[in-house]
Amino acid sequence: MASGNNGDPPGPRVRWDGDGRRPSQEVNSEDQVVEQTEEVFRSYAFHRYQQEREERGEEVPMDPEIAEIQQEPSSTGSLVGRRLAIIGDDINKRYDAEFRCMLKSLQPNKENAYEYFTRIAHSLFESGINWGRVIALLGFGYRMAIHVYQHGMTGFLRWIARCVAEFMLRNRIAQWIAQQGGWVAALDLDNVYMKYMLAVVALVMVGHLVVRRFFRP
Repeated sequence: MASGNNGDPPGPRVRWDGDGRRPSQEVNSEDQVVEQTEEVFRSYAFHRYQQEREERGEEVPMDPEIAEIQQEPSSTGSLVGRRLAIIGDDINKRYDAEFRCMLKSLQPNKENAYEYFTRIAHSLFESGINWGRVIALLGFGYRMAIHVYQHGMTGFLRWIARCVAEFMLRNRIAQWIAQQGGWVAALDLDNVYMKYMLAVVALVMVGHLVVRRFFRP
């Protein structure tokens, strides 16, 4: 797997915010990134779910595992998850049908969910790492958690959060995020709409490819 950023501008280094609201860290190590990843994912899932409930109301089935996630409003993980959910909002709306179609084809369950998740995640990062692909990974993990819960498997959200963190560690994505300045660097992302859109398109295409290559008889 390549470790370049495919032309993405390097993430901004951590800085102090004068208003005191921006979390600051002098050192953002790979271990710190891994420690924060589960919180980032849970916060992302919480805010994506809240956005969907506000916009679509009762069309979005209740998912107490997401709705009851506890937030630490001032923590880095919580702020970053919220920011990435906002950035990804329009893109998720555009490709929600493709996410659902992919998961319907895969039919993940307790026995195969990890294999499906890791194969699609590996394919997403085959040609490099960038923030767009990181957000796409969080988005796919969120949609998978929703799908699995709606099909009667509880406790999956915690499991997928650990999977995301483990995958990022094993595949040097956490190292790449640390090199950008840590998760906190994501708070300064802007003007990259097309890159995120292309990343999600790539995820959808890769997902269908994985379905055909690995999971169809």
